[in-house]
Amino acid sequence: MNIYEHTYIAAPEANKKDLENIEKRIEEILSKSSGKICKIEDWGLRNLAYPIKKNSKGHYRNLYLEGNNKAVRAIEEFEKFNDKVIKYLSMKIKNLPKEESELAKEKK
Repeated sequence: MNIYEHTYIAAPEANKKDLENIEKRIEEILSKSSGKICKIEDWGLRNLAYPIKKNSKGHYRNLYLEGNNKAVRAIEEFEKFNDKVIKYLSMKIKNLPKEESELAKEKK
């Protein structure tokens, strides 16, 4: 299994339930291919560098996933057509980080 860092930005009007539903669907996609979510970081509501789909703010969420590339492509396909997700990015990484990211520490 590969490890991926997956970050998505949800629309500013998305509430906690919307974010949970997105992550629940991601977990369902991963479980079909024996993958899992290893770690979730909430970076909070932040200003965007430039407007995306007429939004100047967004809820940033960072997930560390274990799975294969087909599962990650399925997750991106789901997010592509989800109206609550305005941007996403997945990157393959070598190891799961042991510490929280700076943005997660900053939010606390």
